[in-house]
Amino acid sequence: MEAPNTHGVQSRPEFISTEIPSAALDTGESGILDATISPTHGFSTPETTYPYEGSLGSQADSFYDADDGQQQPKAPRWRVGPWGTFYSATDRVEPKTRVLPSVAAILMPITVLFVLTSVEGNWAQAAPGYNGLRLNKPGGYVAGNAIATALAFLSALTIGMRNIEGCRRFVSLRGAALSQIGINLVLGSVCIVTGAVFQRNELNGQVAWITPEYVCIYVGAALAYMQAVLLTVDLLSTRSFSKRGHGFGGPAMQGAILLANVVAIWTGFGSLVFSSVESNIQWHAYNSCFNAWVLLITTGANVLPFRTTNSLVFIFFWLPIGILIMFTFFCCFAVGFVKRFDEKPLRRIHETRARLHAACRDLRRARAPGQRLRIDALQRRLRMLEDRRLQYFSMLFFVAVVLKVCSWVLASIIFTLTEPGWSYWDSLIFVFFTLLTVGIQQRVPASAAGMPLYHAYTFIDILCTAAVDGLLVHIAWNLVPWPRYTAAAQALGAKILRKPPPPQPEQLPPGMPVTAGDRLDAAIGAAARLRLILVRNAVPESQLQEYDQLLNEIQSQADDLPPEKKLY
Repeated sequence: MEAPNTHGVQSRPEFISTEIPSAALDTGESGILDATISPTHGFSTPETTYPYEGSLGSQADSFYDADDGQQQPKAPRWRVGPWGTFYSATDRVEPKTRVLPSVAAILMPITVLFVLTSVEGNWAQAAPGYNGLRLNKPGGYVAGNAIATALAFLSALTIGMRNIEGCRRFVSLRGAALSQIGINLVLGSVCIVTGAVFQRNELNGQVAWITPEYVCIYVGAALAYMQAVLLTVDLLSTRSFSKRGHGFGGPAMQGAILLANVVAIWTGFGSLVFSSVESNIQWHAYNSCFNAWVLLITTGANVLPFRTTNSLVFIFFWLPIGILIMFTFFCCFAVGFVKRFDEKPLRRIHETRARLHAACRDLRRARAPGQRLRIDALQRRLRMLEDRRLQYFSMLFFVAVVLKVCSWVLASIIFTLTEPGWSYWDSLIFVFFTLLTVGIQQRVPASAAGMPLYHAYTFIDILCTAAVDGLLVHIAWNLVPWPRYTAAAQALGAKILRKPPPPQPEQLPPGMPVTAGDRLDAAIGAAARLRLILVRNAVPESQLQEYDQLLNEIQSQADDLPPEKKLY
């Protein structure tokens, strides 16, 4: 059986239930399947499934191993999560999501933001009192940064080239990867040349090749080189690169990457306008970019007051569009992040569910007694996959929360070292409240090293926040088996209140012969539960009367049927 392609999964993947639809069943076999398949995951006893556990691959080591009826080559083992080990997927024709290009794609918007900030810093020229900055050759600075900005945009555009089918007729996947690597190498080189050669200051009569005022341009160069290295490693370590392709978590993650670059460009556009319109000396390029970024990620708190009417008019149009883009980016990134980690568990669940349907069809056609044991084993495996999927995402959520708390502590330590007069408590309060969209205006990073670091930290932290929120929603909405917990709560409440439990359908032992009367009794039980559902959904009384008449006819047939009439 070929594994279904899960890259087209909707943004809200439904909880995989073990209930078999009526199209896959026959009225003659409803008695067998009713005792083993239910929406509350009612499974038979473990004694009926042990002979089949090995053939179904339910052990932890083969959780992700392909089981298509053929001997599959064993790929290298990787350790992950509560499963201990699993076999990485073999090469297939459909695109697979990989980690390295995803990291490189996420780094690109940060590079664009840093390069834009550097360009605006050079366009601001030499404002008196601006950290002692003096620019001697503005034409060369602007030209070098313009080249770096253009290369950053080209690198951002090549990110999705390997996933668009229309581009494959013009450029191969290997060619697109090589072009992106080359663009990032040139981008990093231009940033280094622009920052170290054309932008040098006279400090105490000596030439300073790397000055604190230009931290952004060097961070952008480092990010560009990092992307080139990641993409090179991915290209060299991937077999049949031109056939496999790469995904970034599906269309949602690709949209998030595009919107992240749009957010970076929109922030740079707003900061350029603020630094040009506002006449106050504090509205230089770094403060303008910082203020624009805070406006987009918070509830409107700004670190500098607007003095001109032009800025207020510009904000009226610029801020709503930017917040809408930022909110859409959050949603796309959260959905894409969840899909990235849900591909393999969801694929194995779909495979097991398809095998369960196939086993039911074989039971209906062949009427073999052993098929029921296989159905029980498949049901146990499906429940195991669902439970481990929940455990995996719960572990990811816990790790994400711990990393987020550690990032708060690390950022507080950094701001304590870079900002003069800041205590650790002041830094922690600033980081905590600012990133929770409250905004603190009393303390703002003012040093040349603190503001660029804060720009990068806010972007990374906002991605982590979106990922944590996406994991929490996915766990609560799609993975937690609420019917099972609801049934357990009802049973506990009935035990406390000493109420008799609701009648359960009779489950026949595996070796007991099944008669037509047993099948009809099971069908009557299912019909009674279906009537309860109809009553809860406010079905008209006339339809319920017709349903009761049909149910009475089935009951009379079951009473008149001799029990010794065997089906097999």
